Amino acid sequence: MITAAILICLAPTASDGDTFRCGLSPTTVRLFGLNAPETRTAGAFEAKVALQNALNGGVICEPKGTSYSRIVAICSNLTGQDIGPKLLAAGHVKEVCTFSKNYYSTC
Repeated sequence: MITAAILICLAPTASDGDTFRCGLSPTTVRLFGLNAPETRTAGAFEAKVALQNALNGGVICEPKGTSYSRIVAICSNLTGQDIGPKLLAAGHVKEVCTFSKNYYSTC
């Protein structure tokens, strides 16, 4: 159950290319409608580094649901720029159209 309208993470740490932990808390966030290469596959390390770079400085996330005990959210940097399009443009993630409903306009 999601109880907050927004989630602010000031010290997020990338777990992989589409998931991160919110500071030292147990809160884990999965980026809405995006999928990165699985750990130990081609491109996975680069995707994780790209996500960490996008997270640096903190993020504000709008929860959209949950999946496997993770919050699924659209996240923006502290200046309000959605981090998803940057990761998509660099080729580090792909839009999962069945979940995103073409939110990022790549379907």
